[in-house]
Amino acid sequence: MSARDSGATVRAATAADAEPLSQTLARAFRDDPLMLHLLRNEAARPKTMPRLFRLLLKLGLPHGACYVTSGYEAATLWRPPNGWHVHVSDYILNAPEMLSIFGGGVFTVMRTMDTIEKVHPKRPHWYLQVVGTDPAHQGKGFASLIMRDQLARADAAHMPCYLESSKESNIPIYKAFGFAVTGEIKIPSGPTLWPMWREPRT
Repeated sequence: MSARDSGATVRAATAADAEPLSQTLARAFRDDPLMLHLLRNEAARPKTMPRLFRLLLKLGLPHGACYVTSGYEAATLWRPPNGWHVHVSDYILNAPEMLSIFGGGVFTVMRTMDTIEKVHPKRPHWYLQVVGTDPAHQGKGFASLIMRDQLARADAAHMPCYLESSKESNIPIYKAFGFAVTGEIKIPSGPTLWPMWREPRT
């Protein structure tokens, strides 16, 4: 059933949504090149990937910009202007969980994040850290519904938006929302990401 036919709505996520939201994102990112690079242990990935998204939600909730559709068909994790950077204190406070998720690969994660953050725009903007739709609901308008919800807020505030596409095949989808590719981020011994910028619309 499509998002329109189901009457789906978008609401702010809370800590109580952690489990279903993380499962939705884990299914959405099951073949994502960046996730496969960060979570090298294929056998453990079905358990570690939801835990990673629960951690990202935990870090994002204080910013009040994490959203989910009413049936958990899709979810987004946004970071507000000047709030995109993950501080060292966040890494330290969550070190036990990170080590549990990534094991010895935690240093690869840190290097990868450093590579990505070095090219992150300094101009104030909304940062779309994560967007994903459960594969069972893809192509039915749920991604459009949840994307346009926050984009409308950004436009109302005359604020640009930024994301990194980890799949080249997703670039046309983001372009349909007004994003444009600004370059490439080549992860050492890993995938290529495409940074994309969107100016606010009136």
